[in-house]
Amino acid sequence: MLRENNRKLTLLLLFSVVLSYGLVYGQNEEKQVKKGKLREFTKDSLALIESTQAGTNSETPDTNFTYEKYVSFLQKVSDKKKYLVLPINEFRKAVDSSRIVIGLRHDVDLDLGKALLLSEVEKSMGFRSTYYILHTANYYLAHPEDKAIHNEAILPILKYMQDDSGFEIGWHNDLVTLQVIYNIDPVAFLHQELAWLRDNGLKITGTASHGSYYCKVNSYLNYYFFNECSDPPTGLGKFPNNKTVPVDSKIITIKKANLSDFGLEYEAYFLNNNKYFSDASIENGKRWDIGMLDLNSLKPGDRVIILLHPIYWHKGSKLAEIKSFTIPGQKSSIINSGDSSVTVIMPLGTSRKRLTPSFLLSPGAYSKCLGTLQIGGSSTNDYEKAVIYTVYAENRIYKKKWTVNVKMPEPSECVFEYFTIAGLTKKVNIDAKNRIIKVKVSDEADLSGLIPTFTISPGARAWIKSIEQKSSGGKTDFTNPVIYRITGEDSVTNSEWTVIIKK
Repeated sequence: MLRENNRKLTLLLLFSVVLSYGLVYGQNEEKQVKKGKLREFTKDSLALIESTQAGTNSETPDTNFTYEKYVSFLQKVSDKKKYLVLPINEFRKAVDSSRIVIGLRHDVDLDLGKALLLSEVEKSMGFRSTYYILHTANYYLAHPEDKAIHNEAILPILKYMQDDSGFEIGWHNDLVTLQVIYNIDPVAFLHQELAWLRDNGLKITGTASHGSYYCKVNSYLNYYFFNECSDPPTGLGKFPNNKTVPVDSKIITIKKANLSDFGLEYEAYFLNNNKYFSDASIENGKRWDIGMLDLNSLKPGDRVIILLHPIYWHKGSKLAEIKSFTIPGQKSSIINSGDSSVTVIMPLGTSRKRLTPSFLLSPGAYSKCLGTLQIGGSSTNDYEKAVIYTVYAENRIYKKKWTVNVKMPEPSECVFEYFTIAGLTKKVNIDAKNRIIKVKVSDEADLSGLIPTFTISPGARAWIKSIEQKSSGGKTDFTNPVIYRITGEDSVTNSEWTVIIKK
C-alpha cells in the first residue's frame, strides 16, 4: 500500500506541470509512466519535495515568472534552424556560427521541489538544461544547522532528473563560505561530497559559484576557491578579497585547489560567451525576467548564457476576477462575482458616452473590451449600454466574461409622509397628487408661531427658501401658505409642497 501511495504521489508531482498547467505532453510518454518506467522516489524524497514547496509558496509570486510564460519563451527558441539550446556542459563545447547557441542554466538555491517542476516544464517542451545543487541549502542537508552532513533523500530526485530526463546536474559552489563562516575544510568536504554523488551515479563535471549573503557582506566570490578563477578577481572590484577574507576581526586565508583535483572540467562563470542574462539581476527595483529578453537582438554566432532560478517560478493563476472597479464621481459600485457583473451608479445627468474607470484584476490577469486591451485609469469606453470585459487569467488559459453596467439612480422619493400641528382640530389632509397639505387648528392658535412635526422620505431634506427645516425644530409663521421644498436623497430630485393652515 505504501509503495502504491508513493507511486501515485510521484506521478502527481512529476506531471502536475503538464496535466494541471495545460501544457502539451506526449501520450507515449504517459503510457511509459503507467508501465512503471520512471523510478519511484523514496518516502523521504517525496517528503522533501512537499516540505520545500510548502515553504516557498506563501509569498505573493511575481507574475512575470509563470511556467506558462517560460513555455512561451521555449516555444520561441524551439526553431532548431535558428537556435541551439543546450545544458552548460554541452554548451561550452558547442561551435556553431550559423545559429544562436544558448546555454540554459539553473541555480537551485533553496527549493529542490521547484527545480523538479521547472525541469518537467522543460522536458515537456523537449529541452534540457543544467541544475546546480547548493550544498549549504536546507534541502541538501540532513540537519540544516550542520553544513557537513548531506541528505540522502535528494539522490532519487537528482538521479531522475539526470537519468530519466537528460539534465546535467552540477555543483553550486559555496565553498569559501563553508570555510570562512562555518569553519569546515572546503577541500576535504568537496572531495567527500563529489565522491558520494558520483558513487551514486551522478555525473558532476561542472561547478557554478553561489553568490551568498556572506559574499556581499565580506566581499568575496566563491569561485576564488579554484586557482583557475581567483587571480586576479576578474574585474569585480566590489568583491576584492580573492586571497584572504576579514571575518569578525580575523583575517582568514582562503584554501584553494584546482578544478582538476576534483575531476571538474569548468566553472560556469569562466566560459566562452558574449551575452549573459540572469534573473538575479535587479535594475531600478525590478528583477530581470525572461520576457525582457529581445531575441531579435541576438544574431547567429552569439553564445548566450541564461541563468534562471527555479525558486522564482510558479504555476500561473487561473483566477480572472475583477477585484475593484470605480469611475470618478460615482455614487456606488457593486461587484458580483457570482454572476460576473459590475454595476456602477453615477449621479443623475451624467453622460455615459466617455467614461474612464479604474480597476484592479486578479494578480497577473489582463482584460480586453471588443479586442482592445483595457488599462485601468486610461481606457475610455461608451457605457450607455452594457460593456463586456473579457478577463484573461495569469496563466493565459482561463478567461472570464464580465458585464459592466453603468446606471443612473432611480429618482429619489421626496414627499411628506406625515405632518401635524399641536392643537389641530381635524385630520390633516395630505394631497400627494397636488402636493398640498391642509391643516385646521383651534381658534386660539397663533398662526405666526406654530411648531410642525413631520416625516419626509428617507434620506430627503426639507427647506423653506434657503433654511433647512427639521421636524419639531422650531416655530414657523403659517399666517400665509408656506412653500416647502423637499430634496430627495440623490440631492437632485426635488418637489415643492404648499402647507395651508387655517383656524
